Amino acid sequence: MSRSFSPSVAVVRHDYLVPGTCFTSHLGSAVPVCSDGGSVPRDPALRDRYLAAALASIPRLLGSIDRNPYRATYGCLDRQYWHYRTSSFPSEMYQEGVLPLALVYARQLPGNRWCGNDRVRELAVAALRFAARASHADGSCDDYYPFERALGAAAFSLRAAARAYRILGLDDRELRAWLERRARWLIGHDESGRLANHQALAALGLLHVAQITENDVYRSLARERIDRVLDWQSREGWFDEYGGADPGYQTVTIECLAQYRRITGERGLDEPLGRAVEFARLFLHPDNSFAGEYGSRGTYHFYPHGMELLARESSAAADLADGFLKSLASGRCAYFDDDRMFVHRLASLLDAYGDWSPVRPGPAQPPRPIEFLKQAGMLVRRTGTTHTAISGARGGVFKHFARAKPAVTDAGLIVEFDDGRIAVSQWHDASRAIDYADEGLPEGACRFSVSGPLGWSRFETATPVKQAVFHLGMWAVGRFCRGLVRRLLQRRLITGRAEAPIRLTRTFELLPASAAGPSLRVTDDIELVSPRARVRRMAWGTDHQSAYVAASGVYQHGVLAPWVHLDRYVDELNRRRRVAITREL
Repeated sequence: MSRSFSPSVAVVRHDYLVPGTCFTSHLGSAVPVCSDGGSVPRDPALRDRYLAAALASIPRLLGSIDRNPYRATYGCLDRQYWHYRTSSFPSEMYQEGVLPLALVYARQLPGNRWCGNDRVRELAVAALRFAARASHADGSCDDYYPFERALGAAAFSLRAAARAYRILGLDDRELRAWLERRARWLIGHDESGRLANHQALAALGLLHVAQITENDVYRSLARERIDRVLDWQSREGWFDEYGGADPGYQTVTIECLAQYRRITGERGLDEPLGRAVEFARLFLHPDNSFAGEYGSRGTYHFYPHGMELLARESSAAADLADGFLKSLASGRCAYFDDDRMFVHRLASLLDAYGDWSPVRPGPAQPPRPIEFLKQAGMLVRRTGTTHTAISGARGGVFKHFARAKPAVTDAGLIVEFDDGRIAVSQWHDASRAIDYADEGLPEGACRFSVSGPLGWSRFETATPVKQAVFHLGMWAVGRFCRGLVRRLLQRRLITGRAEAPIRLTRTFELLPASAAGPSLRVTDDIELVSPRARVRRMAWGTDHQSAYVAASGVYQHGVLAPWVHLDRYVDELNRRRRVAITREL
């Protein structure tokens, strides 16, 4: 499945240009000869959609930053903190916005009215200085709660800040010292749980600090983080995200590795990137939407810059990039439009425009109709008329696309018991009982089933008392045991689960596609395993998320698919303790 990569030859490295000047974004890369016979042109009209999407958000970014130099919060991008004053501390994740500010200041792009604007440059520098002031003395920073010292926010903001520092051509002793403190803190600390995208971002941040300081120690330690990410890559190509495969976050890690490879020229990343992109390609849907509820973290993320860096070399990367561009035009992309999320991929959009590849390899080999990914606990079927993606690890969450039919999304069974407690089938567990069979069936047909108990789900919100007690506890004690606090919260909100007294066996029959009949048959066998358990209501949800994930819950066209309420089966389930429901799609 994997394709051998050869590194692109960049004539212009954007971050090495003379500071304070605008430039026309263009990458004069040599076009490699592809193993499948040569390169073919891409549609140049698609490219401008990157730029249109990015520039449309710059006014919002400039509205998010405190622009008053007489205030202590000058340069803060967390509007909840400096303007609304609903937060008692600034989240440094917002300071990631310094990078798109620096990019629009430095890049002469069609429609970019901020290029060379001295005030924009001033605000970008102010954002760097605020990030330094808001950090703890050891260089760490907070994200969701005080004294959190969050590795994710530290990695995201360091990568952005260090690169912005170089783009702006700064030579500032205080900022350089802060960047080094942040880098040293990242080197000496880790986080509970495997989040490959955080480790890849940390590696890239350390590499940028190495470029600023010309200290090869940071370069060496960046490589150690890259090695860790590669150790966490499955043979199937996916990178570990809380114990499973999440195609959305996969694109974040791909982008970091591709950027790292371009800077260092390390050929050892060719093969892992090839497998990673081929895996991601499985989850580009026929309507050009991407990923979703079946991932281990249920995200719709798509970071395009990594795909553009690989598009000359990989048909899969070019397919993904073009699919995303088409989704921007059709409205089928995911919209990360709240104050926290919108800034995440602004720099990626601008970089993707700058590094857009006008050519791609010729057509790839036709995909196998069925890919059973045993390690991920997932199954993907792609035929000429259907596309089905199923996660057994998430209890049978699936998306199904058939020609001329509305897409079907099933995020799993959700059940409310008489006592008000909620149970869901979608929590991620790669050890679930999964069965796959295709012997004796027509090509493109198979059976896939998953069985296991539902888990209790908490849909908690903060209260004034809980928030006050938690923040006071962090101030008094929690600051000295950040790892323990994170593990406890992680277990409560993300990874922890307790079994509910109800069990679901979901069986998929993927049938030979035909215009006359169904292409997918799904049977849910629902069983109450406690004599005292009684159900009040239940449904097949289309867009719910049981575990907390910052990037979940955004708008994408598929979330408007109606939930299927199963009220007519509740009495039978309570009376007979078991019910079977079959759908043909």
